[in-house]
Amino acid sequence: MKPTRARLSVLAMLFVVTAINYMDRANLSVAGSAIQGQFALSPTQLGLLFSMFTWFYAMSQVPVGYVLDRVGPRRLYGSAIILWSVFTFLMGFASHHLFATASASFVMLLVCRALIGVAEAPSFPSNTKIIANWFPDHERARATATYSSAQYIGLAVLTPVLSYIVATWGWEASFYISGAVGIVFGIYWLIAYRDPQDSTKANQAELDMIRDGGGYGSANQRGNSTKVNWPDVRHVLRQPTVWGLFIAQFAASSTLYFFLTWFIVYLEKGLGLSIAKAGVGAMFPYLMAMCGVLCGGVLSDMLLKRGHSRTKARKIPVMCGLAVTTSICLVNFFEDQPVIAIAILSVAFFANAFSNLGWVVCSDVIPRHLIGTLGGFLNIFGNLSGIISPIVIGVILERTHSFQYAMFYIAAVALMGFLAYTFLVGKIEVVELPNAESKSDRPLGKHSEA
Repeated sequence: MKPTRARLSVLAMLFVVTAINYMDRANLSVAGSAIQGQFALSPTQLGLLFSMFTWFYAMSQVPVGYVLDRVGPRRLYGSAIILWSVFTFLMGFASHHLFATASASFVMLLVCRALIGVAEAPSFPSNTKIIANWFPDHERARATATYSSAQYIGLAVLTPVLSYIVATWGWEASFYISGAVGIVFGIYWLIAYRDPQDSTKANQAELDMIRDGGGYGSANQRGNSTKVNWPDVRHVLRQPTVWGLFIAQFAASSTLYFFLTWFIVYLEKGLGLSIAKAGVGAMFPYLMAMCGVLCGGVLSDMLLKRGHSRTKARKIPVMCGLAVTTSICLVNFFEDQPVIAIAILSVAFFANAFSNLGWVVCSDVIPRHLIGTLGGFLNIFGNLSGIISPIVIGVILERTHSFQYAMFYIAAVALMGFLAYTFLVGKIEVVELPNAESKSDRPLGKHSEA
C-alpha cells in the first residue's frame, strides 16, 4: 500500500498559522511610527511597547509547554489562535474616545500586547511537537524550514499590504483586519487538525513510515503518555549542549526581533524612506530570509540523508548563518545609499534565517516526552532577545539619535551565538536520561547517532 501524504496538509496548516502569527507580531512595527506620533511616545516608550509582547510570551513558555505535554496541540493551539487574534483586534480600539488621554491609550496598547504574548506562547512548542509527531527524522528539518518560511513570506507579502492599510485607513485598521483573519483560522484549526492516531486522512502505510522514521506514529503513543518529571528536566538543563542551544537561540532571535520591531522605523528614520517606500523596501530582506530558512533546512536534511552525522548536518547551517549575520553592521557605512543598505540587510537576514534550526535541534536533543516543557525553556531564551533588544535599541536611539550602535549590538549578539555553538554544543543526539523510560525517547530512524 502506498503511503498517503496527510502530513503535507498538516504542514500547510502550520504554514498558514505561522504567517498569521508573525503578521500579528509585526503589525505593530508597521504602525509604530504612526502610533508614536499620535501618542507622543519617546523612543524608549516605543521600545517598551515593542518588547511588551515578548515579556509575557517568554514568561508563559514553561507553564504552557507543560500544559501542551498534557493536553496536546489540537485544543490548546486552536484556542490560542482565537485568543491572540481577539486581543490583536482590540488593539485598534486604543485610539477610541473612551480613552480620554494618550497615557490611557498607551496602557491599553501595552495590556493588549501582553495578552497577545500570553496567547501566542503555545505556538512554537506546538509546532515542534506536531512536526515531531507527523514527520520522520529525515524530513523534519525541511518541514520545519517550510513552516518557518511562512514568517518571512507573510512579512514580505503582508508588510506592504499593512503599510498601505496604515497609510490609507489609519493604523487601527491594520489590527482589525489582522485580528479578524486569525479568528477565522483558529476556528478552522479546531475543526480540521488531528494527531496522526486520530487522523482519517493518513493510512497505515504513512503512519508506519512516520513511526519507523523516528516520528510518533499510531503505535508510538507512549511518548505522549510518559509523565513529565522535574528530575529529568533538571538533568537535561545541566547539559552544555542544551545551554549552547539556548544561547544560540537568543542570538539568532535578536536579529529576527530587530526585523520584527525597529526595522520599519529604521527604514523611515535611519534611511529616510516614506512609509510606502519602507513597506516595499522591507520586502527584499523578508524574501531573502524566506530563501535562507528553506536553504538551511534543505542543506541540513540533504547532509543527513547522504549519511553525514546529525551533528554535522545541524551545526554547519547554524554556525555559517550566525557568522554571516554579523555583517549587518556594515550597513552603517551606507546609510546615505538606501539600495546598498537594504542589500546588506537582506544578506544578513538571509544568513540569520539560514541558521534557523533551533527547533529542529531541539527535537533532536530533547527526549520527546519533554519537548513541550523544554521547548518552553528554549523559547524563553529565544524571546529574551525580544524583551532585551527592542529596549536596548530604544535606549541607544534616545541617547545617540543614531541606529549605528544598534547595528553593532545586533552583530555582537550574533557573534556570541556563533561562539556558543563552537564551544558548548557537542554531539547532536538525544540526551540520555538516568532512568529506563528514557530508552523510549531515542530516535527510531536509521540516521540517529548511537
